[in-house]
Amino acid sequence: MRSFLISSCLTLLISSFCLVTDSRANDNVKTANVPPQAGIEFFENKIRPVLVEHCYECHSGKPDPESASFVLDSRAGMLQGGDSGKAVVPGNLKQSLILQALEHDPDFYAMPPDEKLPAHVIADFRKWIQMGAPDPRKGDVPAPAKVTAEAGIDFDKEREFWSFRPLTRPEVPKVKQQDWARNDIDRFILQKLEAKSMQPAAAADRQTLVRRVYFDLTGLPPSPAQIQEFVNNPSPQAYEHLVDRLLDSPRFGETWGRHWLDLARYADSNGLDINLTFYNAWRYRDYVIQAFNEDKPYDQFIREQIAGDLLPYENDDERTRNIVATGFLVMGAKMLSERDKEKLRMDVVDEQIDVTGRAFMGMTLGCARCHDHKFDPIPMSDYYALAGIFRSTETVHGIRLNNQFVSGWMTRPLPIKPEHKAALEKYEADLAKLEKQLKDDTQALKKLEGGTAQQTKLEALAGIVVDDAQAQKTGAWKDSTYSKNYLGVGYVHDMNEGQGKKAIRFTPDLPAAGKYEVRFAFPGSKGRASRVPVTIHSLQGAKTVYVDQTKSGPIDGIFTSLGTFEFAAGDTGFVEISNKGAFGYVVVDAVQFLPQFQLPKQRDVLVAQKPHEGAENAARSQQVAQLKQSVKQLEAEIKKLKANAPPPAPMALAVGEQPDPADYRIARRGNIYQLGDKVDRGFLTIATLKEQPEVSPKQSGRLELAEWLSRSQNPLTSRVMANRIWKHLFGNGLVRSVDNFGHLGEQPTHPELLDYLAQRFVSEGWSMKTLIREIMVSSAYRMSSDFSAAQYQKDPGNHLVWRMNRRRLSAESIRDSVLTISGKLDLEMGGSVVSEYPEQAINPNSNKKVGANPSEFRRSVYLPIVRGSVPSALTVFDFPAPEMLVGNRSVTTVPAQALFMMNSPFVISQAEVTAERILKDEKQSDRERVSQLYLTCLGREANDKEQAEALQYIDTLFGLHLKENDDKTRARQKAWASYCQILFASTEFRFLN
Repeated sequence: MRSFLISSCLTLLISSFCLVTDSRANDNVKTANVPPQAGIEFFENKIRPVLVEHCYECHSGKPDPESASFVLDSRAGMLQGGDSGKAVVPGNLKQSLILQALEHDPDFYAMPPDEKLPAHVIADFRKWIQMGAPDPRKGDVPAPAKVTAEAGIDFDKEREFWSFRPLTRPEVPKVKQQDWARNDIDRFILQKLEAKSMQPAAAADRQTLVRRVYFDLTGLPPSPAQIQEFVNNPSPQAYEHLVDRLLDSPRFGETWGRHWLDLARYADSNGLDINLTFYNAWRYRDYVIQAFNEDKPYDQFIREQIAGDLLPYENDDERTRNIVATGFLVMGAKMLSERDKEKLRMDVVDEQIDVTGRAFMGMTLGCARCHDHKFDPIPMSDYYALAGIFRSTETVHGIRLNNQFVSGWMTRPLPIKPEHKAALEKYEADLAKLEKQLKDDTQALKKLEGGTAQQTKLEALAGIVVDDAQAQKTGAWKDSTYSKNYLGVGYVHDMNEGQGKKAIRFTPDLPAAGKYEVRFAFPGSKGRASRVPVTIHSLQGAKTVYVDQTKSGPIDGIFTSLGTFEFAAGDTGFVEISNKGAFGYVVVDAVQFLPQFQLPKQRDVLVAQKPHEGAENAARSQQVAQLKQSVKQLEAEIKKLKANAPPPAPMALAVGEQPDPADYRIARRGNIYQLGDKVDRGFLTIATLKEQPEVSPKQSGRLELAEWLSRSQNPLTSRVMANRIWKHLFGNGLVRSVDNFGHLGEQPTHPELLDYLAQRFVSEGWSMKTLIREIMVSSAYRMSSDFSAAQYQKDPGNHLVWRMNRRRLSAESIRDSVLTISGKLDLEMGGSVVSEYPEQAINPNSNKKVGANPSEFRRSVYLPIVRGSVPSALTVFDFPAPEMLVGNRSVTTVPAQALFMMNSPFVISQAEVTAERILKDEKQSDRERVSQLYLTCLGREANDKEQAEALQYIDTLFGLHLKENDDKTRARQKAWASYCQILFASTEFRFLN
């Protein structure tokens, strides 16, 4: 009962404390007093982006006939509804048909039709409708004009659209508050504010600012000492020095590299149908982190990821980085078991086009696969010009799991030092020599005695058994022991090659005439031929039986009966297995002949032997003994050689060039088997450059694509990346649809500022660190997040940047902060435990998963990201689905997050460790400990009220634990651990002001 009371008390106290800290963090946002504005902000942040991304293409402007007249791009259209009823009825969930569509109600339309939206998105729509469906859109707002093949595309007119205009350096505006402006960025911000008679928020205090800078640049909290060092630094350049120091920290690359990995859809496994480990993916992740730490110029960063394998290089290190970088194109999830391999190939091409378009250009190119893009100036011909480039690139390669139906992906060896290469070559030559000799001796031994060290002893079987070693082979057959259920020392297969040109004949020496049951032995498995022709030649003539090898035989898990046949004595009859007409691997082990009558007694058979057979048997026995000794010695030598083998050449996920690069044809309606006109490989017409790279007919065109993307004249590339950098520092981009710069994306709030940043980015050598620094030293970045009701009325969505947005930490920063504060964070860089699981298929239902508890205290960026099994510590805080490109993570507030912080064994254990640390210094008073915890967890001092509440809580819980018969030391530690967990669970811990 007492434990229950303590638990209940703890829950209530935690809840009350969370409310206190949450109210402090939100004390300026009183949504109850401004419900209309709060509702509009909710719509702008949660509802409109979903409508734009998933609904407008079909349900906007003049709807398609298939859209059932649903128009969702205006408030009037949503309230009016369509043929089935009203899309939205404010306050009424049951009558709002949009919810039925989003829920994929079986009695209604499923929208979007291809895939149901995440549960939290649907919950947002439900909440929005309950709020009264606030929507600032007035009247019937027409959708962007559709671009159709019939109407044609006016590229000159389209180039007047903001994102397609040539990049120019805008004139810096004059402003009234010159003292506030630290640089030109501030002047662009002030211009918009002054035009609306608005004021920028006051500067953030130093404690708030140092915490913001640490998290934005390193993803980790500052220590109390680091906070005090900055707060007490009198230098006028203290802030700039802080920014410079953190830009040089290796933690910078880990944090900003993770931003890029969201775009690269990074994962350590394939996902989808067969979730094989990408056991070399970590090299790409480490390359990205290194690129950000070294401030690799962004144009070079692009070239390496698109065509690194084709770039010149000066040394092996540069060559290694270039090859590893192309893992960007391999990283996507693939349907590896797709039987239609041409479809698989083109699906991979489509994914590569989509991710290249959105990551580097902010364009949804995949919409032009089946028809000209409905809204953006991207004709099908542009899509298939790019498709020719990526189809001429080798990404899908080989097979996996020894299964012809499971495709593989491209991996490439990385350069190694000459001495390493020489050692590997010698090792491989020595090993090949020994293995050949072992194979020869083993084959000779098999012929002499019908198998040695068998999986199943041949002599233990009834009747007459002919092993594959004694069979007559036509064509090349490969020895194997991969499947463990076989006779003798192995079996053979046709390598799934030379169909109709390979056969094996089994000729028994039968002791007597009569009827024999004929059985065929083989290890069955998926991927093997399902219709193997086996012909039995007997006194009754030739009869062909077709055998399914996708599963092992029903008799002892080895044999399949072919029937009973009449044979003469001796070797006149035989059985022949062919690969003619067989689809898949043909596998052959042995044939058994079981007499259906009484054989002559063994004594009579021995008497009938010729006199010289005894001598022959003695010689054979001696030869067998010699071969056995040789096999044993060779096996020992091979084992010793392998034990001392040099390390293998490292491999990386990477693409290569197809041997036959070629242009591709337009696929009518996206059907790859209905091809139309051929399209020259090339780039987007809307972004044609004055000096356009020409695609070499002897290469894929990736090199030229990389050059085209990274040219300073490209109107999209620098704008998109400058906007992404702004987004990561302010919470929203100047273009809020960071992955869509087309007509369906949002317009820039500050187009001149965006162009200014893009121009500065290019002129400073595409330096990401330089642009980040310029933004961070501005007054705009240093603003507080203080609320102003008057300014909120004018700009509820903070589009004009009148204050700093309050932002939640990323999932990785929340986890890493807990580990930092407990002192358990492991800062080792690079590497991966997934590399220990080569070609392992991961079953999400299995208790044993790759990375279930690997290097548990490392930074989150180094945790294995297994598709379908991402750590819950990340997913609960909106870690993006690694199957897709995500430039703007969702930020949700759901009960599961609070429950995780209260119940997770990870959080509880780290709170206990933190308590142990805080109690080690016995000279500290409890009041000093509370102050230290506040600085460590929240980046600020505790006020008097918070001090009093904390000490009262700790004393109360200490007393309760004493009553539970804990000793004083243990009771004290439990009380402090509970308090540490309260701080971890607080909203203020998870947010930046």
